[in-house]
Amino acid sequence: MTNAPRLLDKLVSMTAIHDVELMEFSLLKTLVEFVRPQELMIIKLDRNGHPCYQLSLKHEQYEIIHDDICMPDEIMAAIELVRRTKQPFNRRLDPLRLLAVWNILQTKSQDVFLVTITANEIGKLDAYMINGLLGVYRNFFAVLHEAQRDQLTGLANRKTFDEVVNKIYFQLPPSTDPVPVERRADSPSRSRGFWVGMADLDNFKRINDSWGHLYGDEVLLLISQLMQGHFRESDYLFRFGGEEFVIIIRAAHEDQAEQAFERFRRAVEEHIFPQIGQVTISIGVAKMDASIFTATLLDHADKALYHAKKNGRNQVCFFEKLLRDGLVEESDIRTGEVELF
Repeated sequence: MTNAPRLLDKLVSMTAIHDVELMEFSLLKTLVEFVRPQELMIIKLDRNGHPCYQLSLKHEQYEIIHDDICMPDEIMAAIELVRRTKQPFNRRLDPLRLLAVWNILQTKSQDVFLVTITANEIGKLDAYMINGLLGVYRNFFAVLHEAQRDQLTGLANRKTFDEVVNKIYFQLPPSTDPVPVERRADSPSRSRGFWVGMADLDNFKRINDSWGHLYGDEVLLLISQLMQGHFRESDYLFRFGGEEFVIIIRAAHEDQAEQAFERFRRAVEEHIFPQIGQVTISIGVAKMDASIFTATLLDHADKALYHAKKNGRNQVCFFEKLLRDGLVEESDIRTGEVELF
């Protein structure tokens, strides 16, 4: 029997959170207390129906997987059935395991599912409680999503950028290496680095002046769609305002990050925009490092962007590469010297 006062306390805690990922943790933590599952997962499928995110809770341990998600066939089949029918699914896998799947929500880019594996049948009261919790989560997600999105493009907004960056910094290893940047090699601890790209449309003012702001807005909308089509579901896409966008990706090495940003730059260059024709974009990229503040990180990306604009536009420039070549100077602000946020 569900403890109603305890459940209400959990709902209060969950709806006090203003971060989607933390809200997912809270949802699983609430469910595990009442359902007592052997395994509990939130699975996200991308636009092509492939798993792109897995948050698991097993034996009181959380695990997040973004890449190379290997899902058992019986679970994928159940998820696909729920995806088509929009109805909950449950079936016994063997005498000791019962699989149940619920559809949590659908967005333009993802389908999100709850997967439970329990020893016993889920009773009617518990099933009712799960459906109610998912309804609360769904409604609150819609409120958060609306507040965190740019109204024109649907990309995340500047306020969300600050929250995401702060969260990523907690995942970065401490930067205690005294070796200068130009001599620093990638180590295993940095193998899952994050890269920030500041992208700015070339000659966008000319588009607005020549064709009007309605056409300018159409270009911004198409650019955002190209971004969503050429970066992964696990990457972060933001519109900062005007014609400026920011992209955060995960890549093991600089050359892998360069391939991702260059692929997007080419996609913009090759796209034929209605009435306008060709539009190009310049991108400045900097690697996230635990030793620098957000303001310094953005300054590094902005310096790389300025270099791209100054030297012909329609190109991708990396701050670290420019620094090695002596074409830019490193900012003086480090995390040990001043607090900005």
